[in-house]
Amino acid sequence: MIRFRCVLAASVVAVLSAAPAFAIAPSPYDMTYRIRGGGETALLADMKEGAGRVGTIPAGAEGIVLRWCRSEIPFGAWQFGSRKEQLKLLDARWCEVSYKGKVGDVPGSALEPE
Repeated sequence: MIRFRCVLAASVVAVLSAAPAFAIAPSPYDMTYRIRGGGETALLADMKEGAGRVGTIPAGAEGIVLRWCRSEIPFGAWQFGSRKEQLKLLDARWCEVSYKGKVGDVPGSALEPE
């Protein structure tokens, strides 16, 4: 019985320590982003076109923190997806971001992972 428990414990440790090795990318909320494309992006007060502007993120801005998106990004599709698939996931969403102390909403199509 003791031998069985030792083997079981060793198996659990091996599986748990190997699991993170399978992930290709971190969670979309554990990384920073930059502005995609060449222009500035309006930082909006709501997740819709025409919402009031609370600020601007300049062209080429980096270090943008993704706080959450509507609808939530599915972690498995993000972590195991290609860069192209990750951009497609962003394209279909509105996201709340933080940039240099300002918080607001942008279309996900304005963002790309750094």
